[in-house]
Amino acid sequence: MLKKKDPVTSRELELKLKLRQPEVSISMKALCDRGWVGYEKIKKEGKGRPFYMYFIKVSKDDIIGQLRKEVEKQIERLNKRVEEIEKYLGVGMQYE
Repeated sequence: MLKKKDPVTSRELELKLKLRQPEVSISMKALCDRGWVGYEKIKKEGKGRPFYMYFIKVSKDDIIGQLRKEVEKQIERLNKRVEEIEKYLGVGMQYE
């Protein structure tokens, strides 16, 4: 979607990414929940389940920026945890 900048169907994603329909649905739901992707439900003619057309809502830079912030927060939490453990064990930061 980032490359094409055009909406894609769930079926196109299945074929292009070699995923099954449930895997595409779960993945796209996660991206929609983050606000990165939007969708439109398209009713098929006649009988059959509708399909979804997905489109990108934010720029690649916005996605990378958000991921970078999340990773930085995780690193900060881990560093604090290490400091707590070192303090508990009476070990100082003795890195060379």
